[in-house]
Amino acid sequence: MLGTDYVTSEATNTPVFYVVPVILAAWYSGMWSAVGLAIAVPVFRLLFLVMPRGADNMATLALATAFRGVVITFFALWFARLAEFERALERRVKVLEGLLPICSFCKNIRNDNGEWERMEAYISRRTEAEFSHGICPSCSDKHYPGMV
Repeated sequence: MLGTDYVTSEATNTPVFYVVPVILAAWYSGMWSAVGLAIAVPVFRLLFLVMPRGADNMATLALATAFRGVVITFFALWFARLAEFERALERRVKVLEGLLPICSFCKNIRNDNGEWERMEAYISRRTEAEFSHGICPSCSDKHYPGMV
């Protein structure tokens, strides 16, 4: 990425060369590594461009580097937040994933310890769900005939 800037001159803006590694760092390594990379890459770019060519327009180059660093840091924070949200969502989905051994008659569920417990207690412990009980029309007709 720095080599591309050197060959094409500092006037060429190629932010994708900076944003992609920062996004990958944010997604896989977390916020702080992405922010560090988002700050380091523009600074190294500035040093790489100033050293061999001289500092005839140093103020403009420093201002452009600062702006680039802010934009890339914004992307780093945004994707780090997005990655954390995705991981939290994945953890939440995995809570009740797979097959549950459930009794055909009483609807109790066998937990990880091999003990049978009420379905409501099992699900309440693993989710934020709350239960409200009622009687469906077919059970009402079967168990309480004549009551309306």
